[in-house]
Amino acid sequence: MRLENKERFVHINVGMLILSIAIQLLFVITGCSLDEGDSAPTVKNPTVTINLKEVPAGSFQRDSTTTNISVITFAFRMSDKEITRAQFSAIMGTDPSDSTRSSGSDDPVQRVNWYHAIAFCNKLSIVEGLTPVYSVSGVNFNTLVFGDIPIDNTEPAYSTWNAATANWSADGYRLPTEMEWMWAAMGAVDDYTKPFAGSNGSNAIGDYAVFGYNSGDTGATTTQRSNQVSSKLPNELGLYDMSGNIWEWNWDWYNLPYPAGTLTDYPGVATGTYRVARGGSWSFPASYCTVAIRFDYNPYNQFSSLGFRVVRP
Repeated sequence: MRLENKERFVHINVGMLILSIAIQLLFVITGCSLDEGDSAPTVKNPTVTINLKEVPAGSFQRDSTTTNISVITFAFRMSDKEITRAQFSAIMGTDPSDSTRSSGSDDPVQRVNWYHAIAFCNKLSIVEGLTPVYSVSGVNFNTLVFGDIPIDNTEPAYSTWNAATANWSADGYRLPTEMEWMWAAMGAVDDYTKPFAGSNGSNAIGDYAVFGYNSGDTGATTTQRSNQVSSKLPNELGLYDMSGNIWEWNWDWYNLPYPAGTLTDYPGVATGTYRVARGGSWSFPASYCTVAIRFDYNPYNQFSSLGFRVVRP
């Protein structure tokens, strides 16, 4: 080979190397990768946009006892909408919702149990390169699939998932604690007596909540299903459907009554039988839409009026 041909050969290979690096960089930027043997770039991670609203630190009276004060020492961010069927499917690969109790994929996901909710949080965190909050013994959330998650109290999975732990310093997605949820539903205003999230004492619940099918309550929904998320007005923090549409899973084990006195950044009791749900739903009357109402479900329960939203630091 003559020298000029060798130089041309080197120039071509350098050019090809630069082109290859540029292509790989493009795939990284766009969330794609080109693995050995791939014939075309493949999107490895689904894209789910979670709109977050700031919830400031603060303190509030949580019930009728004036000395029962809850303190939130750190601001956090909460999804302005309940997690939708489309978002859940994008991360978990399936949508378990009862479609006869839903108007479409932009409705809140339902028929998800508490285990499904924490799995979604961890898998979404992994997709976004965040540190997952939850740990379950023997469970790899990178490879976990929807069908591996318990849907009843069959052992040993039931006890294993109930022993889930939370790393509160992680930057990933998680369920709100009950006290975080209550403070956010109040609109960061110290008033546990609010009849619904967004209430100012004179506005109408029907403008803020999807609730009360077949209840006879004024403003109740006439459809036996949820609505699209954010179909009603938001509360003071810009959070939609904090009352009504679907019940929302919280992190906490249910216990009654609360411990007395001041509770600071309270994550609930260490063990229990039922997990807390908050907010009411399309199938429950107006009296269940108050910011103080608590409900308890088995963590494996799946109902067409039960879903969740997420928080992050």
